[in-house]
Amino acid sequence: MNIQESGSVPQRFFTSDTHFGHARIIELCDRPFKSVEHMDETLINNWNETVSPGDIVYHLGDVALGSWDRWDGILSRLNGHKILVVGNHDRIFAGASERHRERFTPIYEQWFVDICDFDTLTFRSDGVAGWDTQLTALSHFPYDGDSHGEERYREFRPKDEGFPLIHGHTHGRDQKATVSQAGTPMFHVGVDAHDYRPVHESEILEWLHSI
Repeated sequence: MNIQESGSVPQRFFTSDTHFGHARIIELCDRPFKSVEHMDETLINNWNETVSPGDIVYHLGDVALGSWDRWDGILSRLNGHKILVVGNHDRIFAGASERHRERFTPIYEQWFVDICDFDTLTFRSDGVAGWDTQLTALSHFPYDGDSHGEERYREFRPKDEGFPLIHGHTHGRDQKATVSQAGTPMFHVGVDAHDYRPVHESEILEWLHSI
């Protein structure tokens, strides 16, 4: 990834499960919007109030549904250099056919500077005694847990090897910081839990300090 920096140092943000264009998500997740147009515009405005053009945004999947030819009118308006960690509702999800992924990858590459199914990031301690850096995993899916009673997409979830995990998928509002069945810390960055806007890295760092 080659992001040209100009002026101030870019900040890092994290988000997931925007579901642009998905009218039914309003009902499914009890989102406070009158229509899908209202939801999309609110998400766009919240994003651009939070993120500057030179910042970096890790989107942890489930970007948009519906007709892909209207996505450009949404995604091209969003500030920042966007990196996608693919979710199950994205058309390039690992569970889709290779032909399907090949067809849609160039479309996603119009809006994202990098695309992956899983990633890791290193966070620095920012002066806190006891540790210098922390390697953290990024995935659309948590190690375990789901927004439904059953645990879906088990074969596409990251292996829990004890690394703190930043994830989306669950749509939970009240539980941001949780632990896996093995006791590994996890942090949910979906818009439903964060006032429908991206999460600044300082909140992630505060969570890492706490663990």
